[in-house]
Amino acid sequence: MIETFRSYIGTENLFTPGEKIVLAVSGGVDSMVMLDLFQQLKEDFVVAHCNFRLRGAESDGEEAFLRDYCGDEGIELYVKHFDTKEYATLTGMSVEMAARKLRYDWFFDLLEELSFHFVATAHHQDDLIETMLVNLSRGTGIRGLSGIQPKNGKIIRPLLAVNREQILAYAAAHHISYKNDSSNDELLYQRNVIRHQIIPLFEEINQAFRKNAVRTASILRETEQIYLQKIDDVRQMVMEQQGMTCLFSIDKLRSMQPLNSILFELFYPFGFNAQQIREMTGAFDAEAGKIFLSQTHRIVKDRSHFIVTPLDHDNPSRFYIEEGQKEVLWPVSLRFELIPRDAGFRFSRSPLVADLDYDLLQFPLLLKKWESGEYFQPLGMSGVKKISDFFIDEKLSIPEKEAVWIVYSGQKVVWITGKRIDDRFKITLKTKRVLRITMSRE
Repeated sequence: MIETFRSYIGTENLFTPGEKIVLAVSGGVDSMVMLDLFQQLKEDFVVAHCNFRLRGAESDGEEAFLRDYCGDEGIELYVKHFDTKEYATLTGMSVEMAARKLRYDWFFDLLEELSFHFVATAHHQDDLIETMLVNLSRGTGIRGLSGIQPKNGKIIRPLLAVNREQILAYAAAHHISYKNDSSNDELLYQRNVIRHQIIPLFEEINQAFRKNAVRTASILRETEQIYLQKIDDVRQMVMEQQGMTCLFSIDKLRSMQPLNSILFELFYPFGFNAQQIREMTGAFDAEAGKIFLSQTHRIVKDRSHFIVTPLDHDNPSRFYIEEGQKEVLWPVSLRFELIPRDAGFRFSRSPLVADLDYDLLQFPLLLKKWESGEYFQPLGMSGVKKISDFFIDEKLSIPEKEAVWIVYSGQKVVWITGKRIDDRFKITLKTKRVLRITMSRE
């Protein structure tokens, strides 16, 4: 397998000798075989392991196993612990998606910290087939049907030349130790249903299904390259870039066919989904000023252009305030003070100060921008009100709305900074401790 491995790295130009690699190793058979192959290549690499704390002692056992292995082999190991379930709850993601985001965010941070070139993951041909079927079940285009790419930016996948059966045979022949992940057998996850039930059914129809699927993915990858070259030609015709702003000519776009597919390829890289892009198709003749938002960008429909600009491109969108923290300097300056609710206490009437019942708060507090559809209970009101309606009542302009940061406790609004606290966290006769948050005007 080592020759297949070495040949695939060269054929796909995954990396060149001398470039440094972070190996993503879980402790399972796939990643341990990849680690063994890299040891034979004698390339410059380190190992990175994520403990997602999802399987209790089993997760800790995998970490301990890797610490022992890397210690015995003299391999530099980096380990990161994540509270994956809490992150999934806070972000509204599935546990699978939360783990994926946490994993890759850390890998990229590690690349920057170590000045390494690539992260290598142990995806193989069976993973590629499963990804094709997952994407097909959700609805996808040519990119999704081509499965997993051998190289995607800083991510390389050198095991895509082999399948799981070959990996298991190699591990047995070379006496490679590894840990089994019990979650791979649970049918609660869509990918496992495809792995254990759907693919075997396809193989009953055609024993060569896996081989044919891999060949199809390769053909689609080549077809995608032709397709994307055409999209690049269209992009050069219709787009003008001014710094971080991209302007797409509406008149030139009108003449393009098939319009929906072209718009999708032009705007998908900015984070817009298929539904939003269908709405853009209907906005060609709408009045100027219509806005579309993704997590990273904003599109404004002008008279002659769709104008794409980044949203806080270089800044995080969520900040956490720990219990006992004294101040926050960014993105808004806040100072925190714990005050006893005694006879000497006096309320502040400044809109820049929030006096809150400390014992009703759930830490860490969250500081972020408001989102459409959110409600709160303004101080003094018995019912709830949409934040957007509150902003209208306050006569805030669009830039003023976009500049507002909000403090949350759990899922509840605590304070629209500089404007109004939520009635549910106000000080009452039962209050014993007050958290005073003071906002700087600067």
